[in-house]
Amino acid sequence: GFSVVPWVWRRRKKMNKDKIFKLAKGFRGRAKNCIRIARERVEKALQYSYRDRRNKKRDMRSLWIERINAGTRLHGVSLSH
Repeated sequence: GFSVVPWVWRRRKKMNKDKIFKLAKGFRGRAKNCIRIARERVEKALQYSYRDRRNKKRDMRSLWIERINAGTRLHGVSLSH
């Protein structure tokens, strides 16, 4: 036979209006005062911030490596990472 894996439906917790409008503060146009549009824009903004927190670490790491390499080249030392 085969194993049957039951479906697990996860329902995301719904943010209340006040929290959405607080997070949408500073957005342009109806994205700051129309609940439907604000909810979409806030959700997208949270996705971007999640992604970019990881990208920032990546950028800082590469910048750090570049700076170390530049410093070691000045002193005639080669650094292979």
